[in-house]
Amino acid sequence: MSRESYAAVLITQGEHRFYQLAMPSDVLASSTFVSSRDEDPETGFQRLLDVKRAKEIAAYIDNGLGTIPTSIILSAQNSCGLGYDSRSKTVSFFANPGSFLILDGQHRVYGFKLAETKIRVPVVIYDGLSRQDESRLFIDINSKQRGVPSELLLDIKKQADYESSEEQVFREVFDLTLSDPNSPLYGRLSPSKRVKSKISRVTFNAALKSIYPALSTRSADEISEILSDYLASIRDQIIRNGGDESILLNNVTFRALISFFTQVARRVKDRFGPDYTVNNFDNVLEPLFDSIQIGKLSGASQSKIVEYLEKQLKGDFQL
Repeated sequence: MSRESYAAVLITQGEHRFYQLAMPSDVLASSTFVSSRDEDPETGFQRLLDVKRAKEIAAYIDNGLGTIPTSIILSAQNSCGLGYDSRSKTVSFFANPGSFLILDGQHRVYGFKLAETKIRVPVVIYDGLSRQDESRLFIDINSKQRGVPSELLLDIKKQADYESSEEQVFREVFDLTLSDPNSPLYGRLSPSKRVKSKISRVTFNAALKSIYPALSTRSADEISEILSDYLASIRDQIIRNGGDESILLNNVTFRALISFFTQVARRVKDRFGPDYTVNNFDNVLEPLFDSIQIGKLSGASQSKIVEYLEKQLKGDFQL
């Protein structure tokens, strides 16, 4: 295992210190790694690699079309044995595959790896960061740049200890629903990125926010169970009336149906008390779905869908 040494400038900002240096692109590529949420949902926070983008960077370097002056930001891991010589103003480390965690620049690093041309790359190395520090820096860096999905930033807020109390409840409800095989949303949620025909954490949180005042006295477990029974009832009514249950996974429809929840729950409570079961939701929703057109649930406007449902719900009243 080789030990590399490069001239560097030591900079201290607040509680952290980092080194600025230029590192050969092949050494950089061979001594860095990323931590992906998909591969490591407990502690990972990076997005998945876009290979096409990395290849474009490699071609850009090999064609000599320009320069990439933006620093790659790394966090030194214990295995690299990072050291700094204040006399010679150099940093040294063992260049092994787990030496540095990439906080920013994974596509550039992979592009450097694919490129035939070797260049010296501006690098910033943080030393002594905890996992929480790394997560927070990742958020701080990427919330000020375009391109990182808000789903991913929201997904790792717990790890960075950035959650509000409301966001904590939403996360817990989402995670419970994600892992509940009895939920109609089981296998249909995506925690850290947007996926076609799945509900993302951002959409889920936005939907729950609209009804949170009605839920605030309930635990995450109770909220997850109640909403799952509510959505199961809606799914069953859609199927019973010849519709496709996948309409639930339309972002606009999903937010509208969750927003409509309080209207239905109020009627359930009036008839059965606070007993929010599938059967009791069926009792309220069955007459409603007998009178509506399923196709109108897939409109482009959340407010119009809610308005339509509320109008039809009022219309089913009988003495």
